[in-house]
Amino acid sequence: MKRKVNLLKLALIIISFLVIFVTVIFTFQFSSERKDVINSLLYCAVFGSVVLGFRVLFLLNRILNFIKGAEAFSVKTLKVVSQIKKLILLVSIVFVGILPFFYRVADRKDAPGVMVIGLAFVSIPFTAFIFTQIVEELFKSATELKSDSELTI
Repeated sequence: MKRKVNLLKLALIIISFLVIFVTVIFTFQFSSERKDVINSLLYCAVFGSVVLGFRVLFLLNRILNFIKGAEAFSVKTLKVVSQIKKLILLVSIVFVGILPFFYRVADRKDAPGVMVIGLAFVSIPFTAFIFTQIVEELFKSATELKSDSELTI
């Protein structure tokens, strides 16, 4: 079990470095663009989602520490999962800020499919939010079952 947790922590570190890499590439790619409201909104949305994403990665690391310490189904873990759920919803809301950029690109290039790609970027975190709600309910059920079984023993 300890080995799996360490492997998952390594995966979180790799994801962190990938996010940093993509953010740096994004910054250099669009730094030469003209500064207007849509580009400013895009920057705010991307950097806001990166900050929120790193907070989610930190909380996932905390859950892995709980799993390592055999406290996977506790009230502490349930609180952390609830925080993760809220942060993922915020990321989805922040990603709405990239839609004007995709609209402008779709309008310039006369390619309506680009707008669909923008909507996909918004819907992916929302899908993760729904999945996190399901996981939170599972943790609630498991925590209740654990407390019930501890009372019967």
